[in-house]
Amino acid sequence: MRSHRMRCISILATALALGGPTIALAHTEVQSTSPASGATAKTSIKQVTVTFNKALRSGTLRVTGPGGKVVSVGGGRDPRNVKRLLAGLKGSLKAGSYKAGWAIVAPDGHRQKGSFRFKLAR
Repeated sequence: MRSHRMRCISILATALALGGPTIALAHTEVQSTSPASGATAKTSIKQVTVTFNKALRSGTLRVTGPGGKVVSVGGGRDPRNVKRLLAGLKGSLKAGSYKAGWAIVAPDGHRQKGSFRFKLAR
């Protein structure tokens, strides 16, 4: 009886050890942003994107500019690429610092959010 219990514990420990890396690898991660995080782009850019390593169930992308003013239009999953969020930008953007905030529902149902900053110059 004791050896059976020890064998069950050993099997469970092995399963948990092998399952741990699988769970960690399942996390949806940002692959790229446009403009790149921390970069300086021209005030004439028309959109901001965030591309992930997996298809998204859903998501939002909102861009704010100087003074916290929302400068994005739309801001959801790109209909041409299920791994990407896309937000159009309103015309006549000012030079300055901008923040793109995103929120997604990953393929496994987990909600994630994050942001990145960039600058616009003439």
